Amino acid sequence: MADNPTNIITEIIALANKLSLDPADYSGLSAPKRRALKKELESVVLRLNSLAQSFDQIRQPKHVFDPTSPKVIGEIVARALLLQDKETISIATEQPFYGAGVYALYYRGSFDCYAPISGKEHPIYVGKADPEEMHALLPSEQGPRLFNRLRDHKRSIASAENLKLEDFDCRYLVVRSAWIETAEDLLIDWFKPVWNNEMKVCYGFGKHGDSPETRANERSPWDTLHPGRPWAKSENNTPNKKSLEQIQADIAAHFKQYPPKE
Repeated sequence: MADNPTNIITEIIALANKLSLDPADYSGLSAPKRRALKKELESVVLRLNSLAQSFDQIRQPKHVFDPTSPKVIGEIVARALLLQDKETISIATEQPFYGAGVYALYYRGSFDCYAPISGKEHPIYVGKADPEEMHALLPSEQGPRLFNRLRDHKRSIASAENLKLEDFDCRYLVVRSAWIETAEDLLIDWFKPVWNNEMKVCYGFGKHGDSPETRANERSPWDTLHPGRPWAKSENNTPNKKSLEQIQADIAAHFKQYPPKE
């Protein structure tokens, strides 16, 4: 016998009331896990909203623009980033600057795996830099977090034995704290950058370095394809399960599934 829909709704409401609304209770979750749960919750909320509206005898309007919606603001921020002038990553990190926000890295070199995106308006990596103080209003209150993140990436690229620093450009945008993650999520969804962890293809670029005390830490696909970072060459950093050829094949398959935007 099928479950009573009314009883299911009652159970969902009871479970929702038990959920903590304090962000600190979820601080132990990794960034990818938070994003995955966020998308699942948004999907559930969408279904529940659709069900709630079905009980209303007056239909909802087809088109509504809400400038306060996080998704709307996130998209505005994402598109604003793409309107910024490109700079080489070396120039962008010449002098420290205040602010947290979002950024995109672009490749224009001759490394074979990245031929589909080389020189195109399609980022190889998209990221964010969270502020020192989550409720900061001014860039100076956010700290030089975006600069620090770009500088870290510059060091990683410079350490790679088969990449050239001059082949990398970037766009970056300082953003109010509340909209940073939403904008990053949208950019990743739009471009499916091959170096982003969420794509599970050539991840590992965003790592800051493994602790010397870490044991049996598997070398990332990025460090396998682009050797040179000190911690990835240590004895404690074990080889990746995938061979270099498998990683290259994964990248080719990724670009075939998600053709780069022109």
